[in-house]
Amino acid sequence: MAKLTARSSLNVGTELLVHEANKTIGLAVDGNLIAKDGVTLQAVYSKLVDLWATADYQDSPFPMNAIDAKSGQYQIGIDAGGNANGWTWLNEATRSYLRDGGCEEYNAAGALVAVGTGITGLGSPNSGAQLYYQTTSTGAPVNFTYDDQVNEMIRVYTDDNGDGSADLDTRNYFKGFVREQGKKFKSSVLGETGETSTGPYIVNLLLSNEDDLKITDDDDQMGVAPYNNITLTTYATDQANTVGGVARQFRKIVDGNNATLEQIYTKLQYLLRQDSDIDSSGSRTLNGKTADVLANFVGDTLVTTTSVFIDNTQAADSNRIDFTDQGGTVRRNLYQAAGTLFFNSVMRGTGSSYRLMFTTGPGSGDNYGEAGALTVEDADGAGITGEIAATVTFSFDYDGDTRGGSAETDKPVTLVGVKPDGSKFAVATGTLTRSKVIVLSLVGETDRAYV
Repeated sequence: MAKLTARSSLNVGTELLVHEANKTIGLAVDGNLIAKDGVTLQAVYSKLVDLWATADYQDSPFPMNAIDAKSGQYQIGIDAGGNANGWTWLNEATRSYLRDGGCEEYNAAGALVAVGTGITGLGSPNSGAQLYYQTTSTGAPVNFTYDDQVNEMIRVYTDDNGDGSADLDTRNYFKGFVREQGKKFKSSVLGETGETSTGPYIVNLLLSNEDDLKITDDDDQMGVAPYNNITLTTYATDQANTVGGVARQFRKIVDGNNATLEQIYTKLQYLLRQDSDIDSSGSRTLNGKTADVLANFVGDTLVTTTSVFIDNTQAADSNRIDFTDQGGTVRRNLYQAAGTLFFNSVMRGTGSSYRLMFTTGPGSGDNYGEAGALTVEDADGAGITGEIAATVTFSFDYDGDTRGGSAETDKPVTLVGVKPDGSKFAVATGTLTRSKVIVLSLVGETDRAYV
């Protein structure tokens, strides 16, 4: 069965309950009516018109007024002439079955006592998605009554005694969310479809989602490495973090725990689906379900939202991430080249050593083979030298390094290595280029003369 749109689908005593003495209009999940599918306000109004065209009901005042069916504007407790009549909806369940409209409710004295707005989603979320909403910018998240795309009348104003002093009035704000595991997130506020406030009419929200190909794991992995130590801390004041060699200001700091950008993003999306505090500081509170999105992928580049900085990322990812600072300006790291040094088995182990040097330094006496030969430094300023393993990964500040020559230029390098009682001294040459896949290999000959 689908949403009921025809008055002929409503049968008095089955789907539609009309109690003249109590002046209540009710709906029952029976016969043609399914709770999740509901019935349009237009169908209910039209059925009442049919009933009041008969002598059985004409001794009672007409319950409703339809201002405009297209925009979904209806009233109950008052008729088209503005006459109060005392009719009301039977219960909250009845209100939850109404579709494609909003409604003002008046008491017997003609005072406005409630307003329901007809929240209707546009787009296609995944089947079974649980959409939710806020009625104030700092309010708690509230699930819509039914899953899948939303079409529901939500109470946004009440004045229980009709004295003109509202008990609840949230008509100036409404935000809907769809955040499902493995899907891209979407939120929608009033202004996106031209509305500035809610009221007794249809209010559209743009709520849809699609598969998120950057999610790397399911929720059951979020408690294990590397996800368990990826955290978010928020601050009330600016925090300086260096991007591109310059201190920039941020107020939301993510510890990436040396995970890949895809893993960091997966954990952040997980946090944004939690109806709890996701701020690890212990001194500030941020509800995950209503917090702003922290980052999005544009192709393979992770772009943070305003004031979000991600610390402790992998060197190989340094140029796949853009940071949006507190002022809303996108900041990028200087380009960091990355590569791998390979060594054959006879060169590896305790007592071995390797060193990467500039073949031709920028000054006098600093070339490889000269006393002042310059050791290449990684992107953190540490010399690329140490004990030999099968592979050694390294980073290089391609845009910023001037020790080996002009910045932003390719630089020839020489790799040397030796393992006493293992391999003879070996030399190989290569070039540091603007690349993430630089490879230098060093093959040492077994040294059978060493004693």
